[in-house]
Amino acid sequence: MTIWELSEKAEYIADRHQQLHNQWQHYCNTLTQAITLSKAKLHHAVGCNPDDDLRFFLFDHFVVRIALAEGFNSQVIEYFIETRNGEQKVLIARAHMAQNGTLDNSIDNRDRNAVLDHYLEKISPVYDCLYRAIHDDVPLRMADLSLPEIRRATA
Repeated sequence: MTIWELSEKAEYIADRHQQLHNQWQHYCNTLTQAITLSKAKLHHAVGCNPDDDLRFFLFDHFVVRIALAEGFNSQVIEYFIETRNGEQKVLIARAHMAQNGTLDNSIDNRDRNAVLDHYLEKISPVYDCLYRAIHDDVPLRMADLSLPEIRRATA
């Protein structure tokens, strides 16, 4: 392989990597705008760094952290719930983001309403668990908030 062939491949890799990074930034911006402009009372406070992750403070106790999964060219978005002090963290959902910005093969990452609905679908189990704990007057364990397949694996 010649230096020019390697150079061409390197340019292709760099371009695709930048394209994915740009789509991630669009997603972060769209979701942040959707939440801050929503009239719904979600009890979210925004704290973000789109280069790394997106964070929402939930009921001033939990942090919903959204980030691209580890690894080069990762197209998996991971949604975590953490204690505010960061001592406990559980994975609550995953989504796929294509190079063109489409989420889970159907949602345009520039469509504010669709992105918000997608996000709320991903985190609704958290609200369900919190509601049950408050309604039934029982303590909540962080493990109760994790993905069902993770809960089954650790049970």
